[in-house]
Amino acid sequence: MRKVSVLVLGFLALAAAVGFLTTSGGIGSSSRSTGAGASMSAAPFAAEAVPGGLAPSQGVGADASSTAAGQSASLAGGTDTASVMGVLPPIGPDIVKTATISIEVKKGAFETAFNTATTVAGRYGGYVESSSTAGTKTQSGELTIRVPSSSFDQARNDLRGLGTVQSQSISGQDVTAQFVDLGARLRTWQAQEAVLLRLMRQATSVESTLRVQNELQDVQFRIEQIKGQLRVLENQTALATIQVSLHEAGAPIHVQQAAVTRPSLGEAWDRALAGFLGVIYAMVVGLGYLVPVTLIALAAWLAYRRLRPRPATS
Repeated sequence: MRKVSVLVLGFLALAAAVGFLTTSGGIGSSSRSTGAGASMSAAPFAAEAVPGGLAPSQGVGADASSTAAGQSASLAGGTDTASVMGVLPPIGPDIVKTATISIEVKKGAFETAFNTATTVAGRYGGYVESSSTAGTKTQSGELTIRVPSSSFDQARNDLRGLGTVQSQSISGQDVTAQFVDLGARLRTWQAQEAVLLRLMRQATSVESTLRVQNELQDVQFRIEQIKGQLRVLENQTALATIQVSLHEAGAPIHVQQAAVTRPSLGEAWDRALAGFLGVIYAMVVGLGYLVPVTLIALAAWLAYRRLRPRPATS
């Protein structure tokens, strides 16, 4: 009995190890994605017949596939590069520009410098997003200024002239790839929306109408999501952000300290439960590999024992 228990435990441990190895790179890829991979989630709708007389070929996936195939064939049929480039939108660098400047001004000159800093934004067609001041004898304040990206360097140089620059950091993030990806996803969803609208007009029963409407609502929700992300990116690239910290000589510089997070028993329980379920998940996956392999090996061993030549008995 003890040997059987040891064998069972060893088999389960081996299954868990196999499960961890096989799922270490697969769990993340099997999760639901909101990127380009999720853009065809409505395709299964095309695989089934729509109740009410619509044929399966009228689904989203078939229409999108035929449209894509037609476009590919037209490009392969001799369309020159110039005409293709005329259809595609121009791709240029889209940079999110940010800067942080800490400036020390002379004693008693804080009010003038602070007011001048607020007018810098309006001078270049921008605005002050937020501002705050502190102190009585020695004053200090902070501003967040948004200016057009084309005026980023000029506005920064004007701000530097308010006093002595003690620290400065500048960063630029290229988000061109995000624009291209979001644009491609938006066009895909809009094509599916057009197909679903056509199916809605062709629906001949309440059931098929409701089914198409549910799919259409999901597609339109994703379209609005992508449009919102594009609006945020366009705002970030069109307007640069400059954070200015002004303080008089002798004023204490406020340094934001990271908040101290206390350990939470509830979070520890959640993580422990997640770890337990992760081990069980890996063990089940490993059993899916080991059970058929073990059965095949056992069948081969039994066949070998049955077919192997037996020694002649005297």
